[in-house]
Amino acid sequence: MAESELGVTLHLVAAATAHMLDRVDVDVFDNPIDPESFRQFLANPMNQLVVAVLEDPSDSARTGTVIGMASAISYVHPDKPLQTFINEVGVAERYRRHGIGTRLIEFLLEHARSLGCTEAWVATEVDNAAARALYRATGGREDTERAVVYTYDLVDVER
Repeated sequence: MAESELGVTLHLVAAATAHMLDRVDVDVFDNPIDPESFRQFLANPMNQLVVAVLEDPSDSARTGTVIGMASAISYVHPDKPLQTFINEVGVAERYRRHGIGTRLIEFLLEHARSLGCTEAWVATEVDNAAARALYRATGGREDTERAVVYTYDLVDVER
């Protein structure tokens, strides 16, 4: 199905529209949505979640299903203006390559501008060719400085 044939609407999720996540394609998020985590996410006004909802009259069983999402958080440093970190983008496998990821990123970038953010950034794995192509296609410039990511397991850590 061509991009123009795929009816999709984008929505910034808020408490009043949280019910949209009652119907989510299985591979949009990494894990099932946890109601308490979702409540906490929505309670922080700096968090943003935009979803792509299928509006396909030819597939009434799937109409209203979330088939893509992108999340971000806007933040301020003591020495820098407001910025947005795009945390992740997910599109259901069967709907990839239809411009949904591009639309999700562009939506978040425009939302960040409306908040007064001066910069947005995103990180991905070096070997994630699809994500890197998406970020280039939406105007992202790859940083020439290579970063190294460290993670800390904060649960059940013995010292």
